[in-house]
Amino acid sequence: MMNVDISNVWTCVTLPELLGSEKEVFDAHSLLQNHKPDGPGFLGWLHAPETVSARMIHGVRRVSEKICADSDILLVCGSGGPWQGARAAIDAYCGAGRNLLGHLPLVLFVGGSLSSRQWVELSQLLEDRDYSLHIISPDGKPLAPNISARSLRWMMERKYGAKAKERISVATQAGSPMQKMAQEEGYELFLLPRELGGVSSALTAAALLPMAAAGIDPLSVLEGAAGAYDAMDVRSFENPAWLYAAARSVLGRKGRSQELLCLFDHNLAAFGQWWQRQVWRHERRESVGLSTEPVLLPGDLEALDQMVSSGRSGVFETVLHFSPIAKKVPVEMDWKDYDGLGFLSGRNLDYVEKQVLQAMTEAHNDAGVPILDLQAGDLTAESLGELFCFFELSSALTACISGVDPFDLDASRVRLAALNRMGMPSTKP
Repeated sequence: MMNVDISNVWTCVTLPELLGSEKEVFDAHSLLQNHKPDGPGFLGWLHAPETVSARMIHGVRRVSEKICADSDILLVCGSGGPWQGARAAIDAYCGAGRNLLGHLPLVLFVGGSLSSRQWVELSQLLEDRDYSLHIISPDGKPLAPNISARSLRWMMERKYGAKAKERISVATQAGSPMQKMAQEEGYELFLLPRELGGVSSALTAAALLPMAAAGIDPLSVLEGAAGAYDAMDVRSFENPAWLYAAARSVLGRKGRSQELLCLFDHNLAAFGQWWQRQVWRHERRESVGLSTEPVLLPGDLEALDQMVSSGRSGVFETVLHFSPIAKKVPVEMDWKDYDGLGFLSGRNLDYVEKQVLQAMTEAHNDAGVPILDLQAGDLTAESLGELFCFFELSSALTACISGVDPFDLDASRVRLAALNRMGMPSTKP
């Protein structure tokens, strides 16, 4: 179970202020628990892991096993929450260097760029390799993923002929152009949840298929999420999602609108990017709500220290970490001690990280920066599901508390106006 430590926020927040937000969190949670099918607030996605069908899990496993058997590379083409969530899960669980270690299939995330250079590089990489394609397109409208998917499908048809369709899967909403394409072309089809919030969740077949191909058991992820949903239905500050959402909301009202997500494990960098976009997409509307930015430590610590010492008061820090692994990595001996770190010889990296975190916490807290500490426990497939559940629920709660509709996604007016000026069709984000 996630543990939220708020002992380092009291330089900015008082206990009465935090407790005073309890009714707001309660009302937000009640709003999100509306389960009226087809109603304007149908948010059954909160219980999605408990209602996932055995057929869907079987389909994910069947397709992932086929990919592992006949492909050197799995191309995940798309954008949005499931696409980013799958990448975050694979990097966190398998390591960001998984592809470099030669574990097959390589899992490559494409579709987020319009760079010709990157396309040429990808085409060269695929020339002598067998590959499969998984398209994640909730509404079938994003520009860059659709251009990439078109080109990749053409390449596959040229290479594999009629059997290309056996290597392509599509995750989309019912009624989208992508559903029509999958059914008419004979591609494997995974329908995304129709509930508000469901299409952007990392706990759907869209994200679970790449996870499964990379060696993460999809059922274990969903079991972890289902257990977390039950545990986080508690209507009090014993619920870690409540505590995190309430603390973030109070800090936001105190002028701390910028969250710095501090990560010592750089394998969590993609997770930091997923959380950043989750906040941008569901919490931030114009001048209302929070914004977040991942910070990789200790590499970014010098810049972070300078920002804190400058007196900038609009930030707070959230430290996310899992429990240390069993294998201990020592700091090596150097009898000449050029760098002056001889006092650390024989210590392990976990000890050094703990000391750096403690020193950072004390220094930044003394400078008036509030710090939230999130301990996610051991890194397992189950805890990954719990982590996504915790952050997705916390994000929706924070948005509702701030008066922002977390599922009103028709907000990119600037982008739409620019597309219209170029003569391109208006599409919702």
